[in-house]
Amino acid sequence: MGLLSDPNRRRALISLLTRLNAPICVLCYFAGVCWFMGLAFEPFTLRTYMSENAMGSTMVEERFPSGERALATGREFAAHKKKVGGMPVDWLVKTMQARGLEVFTQSFSRTLPFPDENKERYIVKGTNVYGILRAPRAPRTEALVLSAPCSPGDNNNQAVGLLLGLAHYFRSQIFWAKDIIFLVNEHDLIGMQAWLESYHHTNTTGMDWSPLQGRGGSIQAALSLELSSDVITSFDIVLEGLNGQLPNLDLANLFYAFCQKIGVLCTIQGKLQRNDWDSVSGYSHAVQTMMLMVMKQASGRPWGDHGLFLRYHIEAATVKGINSFRQYKTDVTTVGRLLEGIFRKLNNLLERLHQSYFFYLMPSLSHFVSIGYYMPAFGLLAVILLLRALDLWVHFANPPAVTADGVADIERQSSSGVLSVLTPLVISHLTGAALYFLPTRFQETAVEHFPVSETEAVVLTAIAVYTAGLALPHNTH
Repeated sequence: MGLLSDPNRRRALISLLTRLNAPICVLCYFAGVCWFMGLAFEPFTLRTYMSENAMGSTMVEERFPSGERALATGREFAAHKKKVGGMPVDWLVKTMQARGLEVFTQSFSRTLPFPDENKERYIVKGTNVYGILRAPRAPRTEALVLSAPCSPGDNNNQAVGLLLGLAHYFRSQIFWAKDIIFLVNEHDLIGMQAWLESYHHTNTTGMDWSPLQGRGGSIQAALSLELSSDVITSFDIVLEGLNGQLPNLDLANLFYAFCQKIGVLCTIQGKLQRNDWDSVSGYSHAVQTMMLMVMKQASGRPWGDHGLFLRYHIEAATVKGINSFRQYKTDVTTVGRLLEGIFRKLNNLLERLHQSYFFYLMPSLSHFVSIGYYMPAFGLLAVILLLRALDLWVHFANPPAVTADGVADIERQSSSGVLSVLTPLVISHLTGAALYFLPTRFQETAVEHFPVSETEAVVLTAIAVYTAGLALPHNTH
């Protein structure tokens, strides 16, 4: 405190930081980058482990036998989908009822801000179909969700068939302590958002949807299934959700544990596990995997239907079946056993997943980087902003006025430089607010008075705001 309270010492410290500003910033930058890139080196990371005691062992016996029947159901679903040109709602309702589920439907519509590029439609209408398997051994206060999006074309038909096959098999089991909801949602994220908003009695997007006629308990976890082939070579788990949110790490650990037990290939970011971490190629592979996860989180958008569950504090992930040119093949029966094992372990949960990490990076499925390891790297990069701000503050301020005793009046100097820094800061925030609000505000006006489309109106408004911003430094000198 004495160093900062003494004007002479404070002036010397500021002079030292401004004189060595550039070298210190370069040093912090390289130190932060090297720290972060070093996190992909396997000896510097932590091995994944199960924190939740209820899921600490994979000693359950998976007996799902109906892989071929699930494929036949998937082909039947594809035929009805092609016949009606969309979601075969009536067929799904009858099929789920035949499997002993409580079946309900939900209609929804969403007005798009821009016309669809393919069909030029402004309103998306669809129907979600879901069936509830009531827990026979519990008070039905908790639930699990298995969903499969009804994608256009021939995509994801096998996932819907497997979902119906698992519903039929789960119906014959008596050990379920949680309700299991089997959901087939239309229009991917739009349908999933409508169902979640109705389930939780919220409306954050202004979407129109009908209230749910049937509900389960509080949703503890959810899995979204995506399969587009009868034969699977590997499974990829997708964790990144809305605004970079991630599920509890135990959910990814559970998926990896059952893949190891059953003997199926599993990937993250589409990349297989490698054991040659001490080689250059192995380290490069880990860096690519970790950076892909960083970029997906930075995008802010959900990378699967599971990403919308995370907004409601529901641990969720998407499991994608990949059919590549690898010689290793996995049939749908094995896929069903994998999902059965995961749901049986989730069924044992006594509380929500909370003991493991929510902020992490994964260079591989067997190793992870916790927030305590990668935040120092971001801290070093953030120091650069503070140092540059200090340098600008000193340069913007007036030269210090020297008093009779030779001491610089730094207090008067600092107060005189406040306006010179505060003015561009306020203008920058106002410009950002204009870019956020004005394009959509001017959309209807531009379309009404000028011969432009809605998309063009938004783009032109954004360009106008940017162009006006170029003149701000001259107008506010």
